[in-house]
Amino acid sequence: MAQLDYAAIAKHPKFVELSRKKKSFLIGWWLFSTLFYFGLPIWAGNTTLQSDLGNMKVLGKLPLLYLYALLQYALCIVIALYYAHWANKEADRLTDELLHDLKIK
Repeated sequence: MAQLDYAAIAKHPKFVELSRKKKSFLIGWWLFSTLFYFGLPIWAGNTTLQSDLGNMKVLGKLPLLYLYALLQYALCIVIALYYAHWANKEADRLTDELLHDLKIK
């Protein structure tokens, strides 16, 4: 197997584009999910038992704050599915173009 010049690959325009797109995708979703995650303990810590938006019943006897907590599980699934879709559509295309340009595939 021939040795690959990783420094040249790292400078290739397709690799730079792939890295930039992946970084912006991941940082954006990481920032959103982190803020969404830390919203729960902040909101729960500021909830009073008497009257608060978090204690408002939304689905039968389920308080809004519990629904928010359950939505965090759904968010994980949605992000994973969206990442798989994005990777198949964008990242795989750019990777194939990079490998074609480098004549590795």
